[in-house]
Amino acid sequence: MPVPWMKLLSEVAHRLAVSAAARGWVPIEKRPDPSILELEVWGRRFSNPIGLAAGFDKNAEAVEGLLGLGFGFVEVGSVTPAPQEGNPKPRIFRLPEEGAIINRCGFNSEGIVVVAKRLGAQHGKRKLETSSTTSSAGDEVVNGGKAGPGILGVNLGKNKTSEDATADYVQGVHTLSQYADYLVINISSPNTPGLRQLQGRKKLKDLVKKWSNLSTSKFK
Repeated sequence: MPVPWMKLLSEVAHRLAVSAAARGWVPIEKRPDPSILELEVWGRRFSNPIGLAAGFDKNAEAVEGLLGLGFGFVEVGSVTPAPQEGNPKPRIFRLPEEGAIINRCGFNSEGIVVVAKRLGAQHGKRKLETSSTTSSAGDEVVNGGKAGPGILGVNLGKNKTSEDATADYVQGVHTLSQYADYLVINISSPNTPGLRQLQGRKKLKDLVKKWSNLSTSKFK
């Protein structure tokens, strides 16, 4: 088999894994987590501290299946406002000897509209299938997430061609905060040109200020 096809198989394997989780073709962890693993962060109670980072389920296809594996939280994304292909393939490379993978995807995303519809459907389904796990009005800590025991995070990105990064992130907060238990602003990916320039003091301060003003009213 030619070398280019071998390189493409890494991304095919990734897609197959996400599809399997989305269809429930993965094991379900039915044993409850020991109470010693519980922790409280920002008013949320996590059943355990081991989570799945953004980059695996980029488009929120398999939240329920992934939480069922036993993760204390699952973070989807990065999600960009408009759909974009990301970097040219091949862009995922295996390092067998190190047991590692190099990811150069570059924010490939189906976009906020698709992800919002998908999260909305999953949110409603989990609400119906799980008993209420929220605390009473007088408690400060909420048990689990908005839609059930698992905690859901959403990682927000900017479009590669966007001229207003702040507007991209604000759009992400505005649209997806209703489904997320926490949000992440991704300004650290080396695969999107100019993204890490947002880490500069002035740009980062402006971004956090606008995001915070919106999240105060939107993200409850």
